[in-house]
Amino acid sequence: MAEKKRIGIKYQYYQICTFDGDEYTEKLYDLLGWMDRVSKLSRGETVHEVSGIEGRIENIIPVYDDMFYGLNFMRLDVISNTYILERESKARHIDLSDDEYIGKNTVVLYDEKRSVAMVQCNRGSYGVHALQNYINSFNSPNELCYFRPIHDELRLDDLNDRETLKLDVRFANTRNFKPINSRFFEQVIDAYNQIECYTAHIECGLGYTKGSVLNKETIYDIASDIRNPQNDGTVSSAKLTLTDDQKSSVYDLFENICYDKIDFTIPARGELRFEDMAQKMAVKFYESGTRRKIGELLQ
Repeated sequence: MAEKKRIGIKYQYYQICTFDGDEYTEKLYDLLGWMDRVSKLSRGETVHEVSGIEGRIENIIPVYDDMFYGLNFMRLDVISNTYILERESKARHIDLSDDEYIGKNTVVLYDEKRSVAMVQCNRGSYGVHALQNYINSFNSPNELCYFRPIHDELRLDDLNDRETLKLDVRFANTRNFKPINSRFFEQVIDAYNQIECYTAHIECGLGYTKGSVLNKETIYDIASDIRNPQNDGTVSSAKLTLTDDQKSSVYDLFENICYDKIDFTIPARGELRFEDMAQKMAVKFYESGTRRKIGELLQ
């Protein structure tokens, strides 16, 4: 049996903002001030329930020579569907006492300089909106924050300099989609009309074939048709996997939030420690060039 397990975790980037006295003037939110306030509370006082989600801030630590902060948000759940099993015995349910919860964490890296948050994408725990609501539950109505996605917009001209490995498109209404530039879409929509469908999913890739890419001109025409205002509302999702010979990245043709992925190696039955996650997140954020890239995107 393997002694260690490898898992990959995705992180998305947001700038934490607030309004400066009105609904139109945006400024950076002082999460450091919020951290200082909640760190003075008892652990029980940090437990808040917002929109049916109960949770607390579990840890706040400086990382990467105190350049950034790691925050560990813990969702508290009273519904336990967790069991302990042995090979030769019956599964044993983990029962909870009145003061016990099942906890699942979401780790956030915070860069004070630009009020940038690197947020763990984590099913079953705090999502971005839940994090925002939790932070605001400690704030007055005139100091509410919001997480604004940092978009890494893919321009059509960028497709001339990148190679495409995969195309993934989901149609919400094939009947109203108008092929304008793409011969490929003309043939596809004609086929859909023959079977009289409304929704459809196209996925085109290269499998395990190495050294090959999708036709650049065809991909450009497809992307331009998807983004054409005449086709608004007809495509629910459109993603391209692009490569620059060093790494591949998935880009959303509509709303591409800047993201990173990190692979962690942990003991098969061990814990992925918050401290280890936060430190590795800081290394990825700073040393991979993401921090510099985000700085350029925010200018």
